[in-house]
This record gives sequence, C-alpha cells and structure tokens, in this order.
Amino acid sequence: MEKILKILILLMSFGVLNAQELLTLGDAIRVTIEKNHDIRISALDTLVSANNATAGNAGLLPRVYATGGYDYSENNTDLDVSLFNPDGSQTLTSISVDNAETETLSASINVEYTLFDGLGGYHRLSLLKNVNEATQLQTQFLIENTVLNTVFLYLNVATQQANLTISSEQLDISNERLKRAESQFNFGAGNRTSVLNAQVAVKNDSASLRQNQLKYKTAQADLNAYMGRDPKNAFSVVEDIDFFPLIDKEALEKQVLENNIRLKLTREGLEISENELMVDKAERYPKLFLNGGYSYLDQTNEAGLLVGQQLDGWNVGLGLRINIFDGNRVKRSIQNAKIAIDQEKLRTDQTRLLVLRDFENSYTEYIQALSDLEIERSNIQTFQQNYERSALDYKNGQITNTQLREAQLDLSSAKFRIITAKYTVKQKEAELLQLSGAMLNIK
Repeated sequence: MEKILKILILLMSFGVLNAQELLTLGDAIRVTIEKNHDIRISALDTLVSANNATAGNAGLLPRVYATGGYDYSENNTDLDVSLFNPDGSQTLTSISVDNAETETLSASINVEYTLFDGLGGYHRLSLLKNVNEATQLQTQFLIENTVLNTVFLYLNVATQQANLTISSEQLDISNERLKRAESQFNFGAGNRTSVLNAQVAVKNDSASLRQNQLKYKTAQADLNAYMGRDPKNAFSVVEDIDFFPLIDKEALEKQVLENNIRLKLTREGLEISENELMVDKAERYPKLFLNGGYSYLDQTNEAGLLVGQQLDGWNVGLGLRINIFDGNRVKRSIQNAKIAIDQEKLRTDQTRLLVLRDFENSYTEYIQALSDLEIERSNIQTFQQNYERSALDYKNGQITNTQLREAQLDLSSAKFRIITAKYTVKQKEAELLQLSGAMLNIK
C-alpha cells in the first residue's frame, strides 16, 4: 500500500505541463497517471481494502457497547392483591389508582469477547490482508497498463512527427528538382516530359505531406485525450529516445517469474482461497465467548406492591456454542473452498505458461527489432550515397528523372524504416519491462 501511494504522490507532484512545451516520454507518463480517473478510483480502492484489513474487522478484538434508556408511562390501574395472614389464610385486597405513573431509568456497559473460535478470526485477518494485497496489485497492474498504452501512443506521435519531417524534406527536394527541370527546359537543355515528371513528384509529395500532417494531428489528439488534456493542445515530442539497458534473457526470465503482476495476482488468489478454506473449517469448532458488564436500574411505580427499586452491579459470564447440525452448510462450504483452491492452482499454472509465452515472443521480437535497427542504420549510408550519386548523374544528364525519383524514394523509405525499427525496439522494451514488473522504471 505504501509503495503505491508513494508512486502516486511522486507522480502527482510534477503538475500539469504547459501545452506548448516539448513533451518527453517521462512527462507524458506522469501527466497520464496524474489525470487518469481509473487509476484514481483504483487508488481509493486500495485505501478501502487497507482500512478493512484490521484485527477488529476480523473479530479478534473485544466488542464494548453501552446502552441506556428512560421510560415513562401513565395508566389507570386496577389490582387484586392476595395477602397471606399469620394463620395461613388469605385476604383479597383491591387497589384502584387513576393516572398511575411509572418511571424507569436504565444504563449499562457490556463487553463481549471471543475466547476461541477455531482460529477463525486469525484466518479472517489473513484473508483480509490477502484481499488488500490483491487490491494493491490490481492497482499496480492498472498503472502498468496505463504506462504501456502511453508509451505506444507517444511513440506513434514520434513516428508521425518524424515521418512528417521526412515528407517535408522530400517535398523540398522535389520542388528543387522541378525548378531545375523547368530551368533546363527553358534553356533548351531539357524536355517537357522531365518537367511533367517533376510536377507529378511534387504533387505526390504534397499529397503525402498532407496525409502525414493529418496523421500527426490525429496522433497528438489521441495522446492528449489519453493524458486527460484538451485534444487540441499542440506539442512536439522528443524523437531521439533512450533505451533501457535490459539484462540477459535468463536473468530477465527469472525477474518475470518473480515480479510479474499477473503471476503475483494468481498467487495471491491461491492464498485467498486457502484462507477461505481455513475460515470455513473453523466453523466446525465450538465457540467460547466471554461477556461481562455493569448495569444500573432505577424504577418507581405509583401503583403496585413494588413502588420503587434500584439495582446496580457487575456481571460476568461464559458462553459456549456448538454447531450440532446446520443442514451440512459448513460441509458444503468446505467442499466448495477446496474446489476453489484446485481452480486457483490450475489458473496459476495456466497464467505461468501464458506469461512465459508472452515473454518468449516479446524477447524474440525485441532481439529481432534490435537486429533490424542495426541493419537499417548500416544501410542508410548506402541509400544516402546512392541518392547523392543519382542527383549528380541526373545533373550531368546521365540518368532520367524517373531514376532520380526512385533513388529519392528509396532514401525516404530507408529513413522511415530506421524510425520504425527504433520505435519498435522501444515498444518491445516496454512490453518486457511490464512482464518483468519493472514498467515504472521506463523513461
């Protein structure tokens, strides 16, 4: 519980960013967690579960209560009283009183305590603590999923922003080539076809730029909305992201098995079922109660043999309750609790296999993404040189406008593949961090 609260307090302390500032990945994560309503609701759930996980709620503490009262009545009273005489005979006396008043004042303080209930209270307390721990894990799982989704949305903005830059550069190149083609045509060194090809390239690049501008704005709106901000807020993101230094596969897999939230939740679920079984078994044992208290009574009567009395004093007692027969309710509860334990064991095994599968796939994809990134980084120089050489050959009339356009598109595609590969690495890194329970360490 303290860990979750410290995280929330730390993250909330950063405040809301100015919409015009450069948005880093860490900024996006902090703003999202600060404003996410699901996280706030879940955090309040952890407070409720922590309040419930107490000895008093489990029935381990004595119960002390006080009562008091005042009663007044006014009645017409007719009494026939039989009095014994010294010789053993009886004399019947009639009493009649109109508007006879009766007043009663009472007060008491009592204590009840369960001395023994088959350790049911102890197991109920363990059960409440398990539920509290499970609630905290659910909150942490929600936070991790929120962070993961924020990372994906942020990287989408970064992708569209980089793609927009590439599209703009490509349009600048096409405009420059169109100017050169028109100049050559005007001086008789070129032909109309080259000019038309250059114009087509400019129109295509302009259309591509407009589409990328739309995708960029849409990606910004998606991230803004997820962070709880006005979708119209304009911002830019940091394209040069940092990578988290992941350890080797064997050590990372060990962290996954130890720290994965899904696995922790299934293990907690198994402990909850086991404690529920112990609580049900405790119903088989006799229950021994201790009770005691102090009471006071003051009563006056205008009609009757007893016209006044006052009582006060202490009382103490023991009570024993044994469940002899309850329609086999406890027996069925125990049977169902054992079935629930078997279900939780199967669910734990299933979740373990699924988590290991997800880890294996994510790690394989992560290694592949790293390899793809290195390949694309090594290839970019080739595409750059090819374009520069093609531009020079085109200027010297050695290649056609179409061949230069192909070199230009090849370079743009190579740049975009680097961006895609780089952000794919970051996505797979985030998935591995979530699987290993270290999602909040991302930056």
